Amino acid sequence: MKYQQQQDIEGRLSLLSVEDLTDLFILNKINDGQSMNKVKSLGDDYGLARKLNSDIKQGLGTEADVQRNRESFGDNIPVEKEPTTLCELIMECLEDTMLRILLLAALVSTVIGIINEGLATGWTEGATIFFAIFLIISITAGNNYLKEKQFRQLRRRLDDGKCQVIRGNKVTEIATKDLVVGDILLFNLGDLFVVDGLMIQGSAVKMDESAMTGESDEIKKLPYQEMAQQKQQQLNQDAARGHTSPFLISGTKCLDGTAQMLVLAVGQNTISGQLKKLLIQDNPPTPLQQKLEGVASDIGKLGVIVSIFTFFALMGHLGYDIYLGQIQFKSLKTLQVIVESFMISVTIIVVAVPEGLPLAVTIALAYSVGKMKDEQNLVKNLSSCEIMGGANNICSDKTGTLTQNIMQVTALYVERNTIQNDVHTIKSKLNKNTVELMCESICYNSNAFPQKDKVTNKWIQIGNKTECALLECADNFNYNFSQYRPSDKILRQIPFNSKRKKMSTAVYNPKTQFVRVYTKGASEIVLNQCIKMVGANGVEQLLDQNARNQIYNDVIQKFASESLRTIAIAYRDLDPHSQNSSVLGQIPQLTKYTQSIQEDDLDKDLVLVAIAGIKDPIRPDVPNSIKQCHSSGVTVRMVTGDNILTATAIAKECGILQSNKQPGQYEVMEGKFFREFVGGLKTSKDKDGNEIKEVGNKENFKVVARDMKVMARASPEDKYILVTGLIAEGNVIAVTGDGTNDAPALKKADVGFAMGITGSDVAKDAADIILLDDNFSSIITAMKWGRNIYDCIRKFIQFQLTVNLVALFMSFLGAVVLKESPLNTIEMLWVNLIMDTFASLALATEPPNITVLERQPYKREDKIVSPTMNRTIVGGSVYQIAVLCGILFVLPKYMDLSMPQELEGQKFHKNVVQMSIFFQTFVVMQVFNSITCRQLDYKTINPFTNACNNPLFWGVQTFTLIIQCILIQYGGKFVKVSHLTVQQHILCIGFGIGSIIFLALVKLVIPENFCQRVELFREDIITEDKMDDTLASRLRRKSTTRQRNRKTENQDYVTVRSIQQSHQRM
Repeated sequence: MKYQQQQDIEGRLSLLSVEDLTDLFILNKINDGQSMNKVKSLGDDYGLARKLNSDIKQGLGTEADVQRNRESFGDNIPVEKEPTTLCELIMECLEDTMLRILLLAALVSTVIGIINEGLATGWTEGATIFFAIFLIISITAGNNYLKEKQFRQLRRRLDDGKCQVIRGNKVTEIATKDLVVGDILLFNLGDLFVVDGLMIQGSAVKMDESAMTGESDEIKKLPYQEMAQQKQQQLNQDAARGHTSPFLISGTKCLDGTAQMLVLAVGQNTISGQLKKLLIQDNPPTPLQQKLEGVASDIGKLGVIVSIFTFFALMGHLGYDIYLGQIQFKSLKTLQVIVESFMISVTIIVVAVPEGLPLAVTIALAYSVGKMKDEQNLVKNLSSCEIMGGANNICSDKTGTLTQNIMQVTALYVERNTIQNDVHTIKSKLNKNTVELMCESICYNSNAFPQKDKVTNKWIQIGNKTECALLECADNFNYNFSQYRPSDKILRQIPFNSKRKKMSTAVYNPKTQFVRVYTKGASEIVLNQCIKMVGANGVEQLLDQNARNQIYNDVIQKFASESLRTIAIAYRDLDPHSQNSSVLGQIPQLTKYTQSIQEDDLDKDLVLVAIAGIKDPIRPDVPNSIKQCHSSGVTVRMVTGDNILTATAIAKECGILQSNKQPGQYEVMEGKFFREFVGGLKTSKDKDGNEIKEVGNKENFKVVARDMKVMARASPEDKYILVTGLIAEGNVIAVTGDGTNDAPALKKADVGFAMGITGSDVAKDAADIILLDDNFSSIITAMKWGRNIYDCIRKFIQFQLTVNLVALFMSFLGAVVLKESPLNTIEMLWVNLIMDTFASLALATEPPNITVLERQPYKREDKIVSPTMNRTIVGGSVYQIAVLCGILFVLPKYMDLSMPQELEGQKFHKNVVQMSIFFQTFVVMQVFNSITCRQLDYKTINPFTNACNNPLFWGVQTFTLIIQCILIQYGGKFVKVSHLTVQQHILCIGFGIGSIIFLALVKLVIPENFCQRVELFREDIITEDKMDDTLASRLRRKSTTRQRNRKTENQDYVTVRSIQQSHQRM
């Protein structure tokens, strides 16, 4: 028997292929009715589910069914690009123009060396240069490989999500990536689809398909059976206009309604999956990288000028020697000098162009986003990390962000009595009919699925936390929601939205054989629509305006002043005599009848049953976090849908408002008054003629923005107006949101934070950072790391610019005075490795300390190279140049620098010891200078402050010194250096220590206001489309991102256009 069942299952699955299912979602076929006809030919939705070994009511039956469908139709693993191999990254490094030229010059040098000295020794200099270049390429490629691996892991984390499906006739929460074809997926307002499917049950569903079709109209969706029952003519007319369809496409968003869908395509087989395979690219350059590209270009120009002058100076000396007859013009020696001079000049450009700047930003971002993930911040948009460093306003939600989002009903107003503390023990005190009305309204008007742990007997809240609290309350009265939904008695459901602020469900009432409407929502909204209320012993009483005002003042405001969210519960029985008696008891006809009633007419003239007071405790760490924001120069504003009394009470509890004083005129406002006072939004045009949204009354907005801390009863439009106005005034705004309608404000904000637990898919899609714990303190974490990224880059710039200026000056000075550069090609390549790769690793991974939150945020117009940094750069450069000049021109008078006997007769410079001390001192001073560069502020004199907070820094510096000593002591003929004595090593270290002492004295002597007058670079911001045209990009290797994007964009454009054309609406 089992064998026969297995054969039947395999036979059904073999009837369908992946192509059969994916063809259903081609828009042309949906529009002309082919997709509907195909589903009909497969046995309608029921028959299609059967062919997939599923059931439209019970879903997939067993885990074996799930695994079988996964093997047959694929899994829902997110589409991601092929990882770049280490070999490919190495080849990309060879795209560097200057390194290619240097390799060619090194080859020529090797050939000349072999001709002059023979094969035994002539190859060493060229081979060493080859090895140095290989080392630079390998370390850079390895760095990029590790960085890409980390970003790839973060992108996978972004795709982690949860969803609810029906399996084995039970609602189960699973990971989104575990969805398979044949699953029955439950969805509601705010969900972003990652699969393609067929709607089989639901109501009032509206979709935003603009991401896939380009059309901004809301698209109505109906269950398949409802569509199939309509007349064919009407079906075709509506489908042609795009008004109705049961087909749900991945990449689209649910704007309204709740429903169930039969999953028919997953993973790369979905419509969005096919596009993602083509469109996946690396992250674009961040604003900081664009600004740094301008700095790099300025430094590169200086390097090119010095390189050219150095080459001409060396050629001048060569010409003079030829003129004196010391060198023959047509000789191999002349060619060798020209090649060596050329290599020195090219190496100067290699050293001068700060390729380490974008590398440092990338490393800082990679390091920061990894640490931020550990602290509950999942970064989607890399630029948001650095932007948070300048955030000076935070517009925060209340529920789940400032509060714990662990809700519980702690107060009830029912039968004209207020019950607090013992809410769950009053069942015997209430009329049975009252309890039934209250609990049925709660159970029907919800989409949450809380579960009770069988071991601890505690509830696990799954879904909307307010609904979970109410459902738990109903369960305490022995009413379990699973008995009420899903149910055939549900005739129509109007989901909660921010405009109506209530949810209503029309159900079949067996007592009257007609329609009962249950409603729950914002207490003052529902109360104003009630004409009766359930009084003592369950007797209904008339409710006039005076009675409503009394309930509002004595109950709603009292609950709100105690920081309770108030939810009103009501019902209404429609008059059975209003319709023909033939519809009584006929659910299909009653469904059609309720669908024909206008929304606002369905839930009016209600009977008030109860008002629930729901407690959501403040997170313990929020008051301190708010206090931290205030001391950091950040204004915190709470934007909530709660009424003004609840919002004020919670704001005082959090510290947003002062608890010991009454709020000012504009400190606390309701959304409606705010919207009217500032004139809403108006459309205008910018200088390019593009339409933009701006606040209607800017003068009034300035008055409000200065004082407002709390906005109550706020709509998403109010939040958007607030964000738009604050940004227009030059503020850097961070916004939190969780609902679908929060998406515009999240997109508009400089940094949008979506709630990872309670946030809708649409909100997460619009946000830049996802708070995995929905905690306000995690925003402080993002702000801390954002400021730290700027600090890390500034530390690196301090270090690199100092090295650059000193290396360029000494190279040119040596060429003019000594007829050669004090640093040869190999030594300069080693310096380049130190200042680019090693320094970026050491300084770009500095952890933040609490002091970053004790200062004002960065402003948009702030220079990266601050005045105090200019002091450090100039002071460090002056000291190093003075010391190095002393080694070149003064030290031989006071120290024996003669060549060691073992080196005599070999191919070494006559001043090899002097040049070795120069090289050793230069590198050692950079190591000690990097210690000084860890301090950015003017007041910190001690360079070893927070010395132990970054072990990687000390590891890199130790490694640099060890390799440097090995090069000096054992490099010999390969590096063209001499080993040094202990005394000479101590001298070099002394010069390094001297740099720390000198810069400490500079901080003490040079006044702070003097630094304000110094500006080394213009810091022009380079736009993304111009980044490849800068001098730095032309001379050195383009970023890995831009290279790969350039290679693929043309072929992607052609393929994407063809796919879009095939999916456009007729």
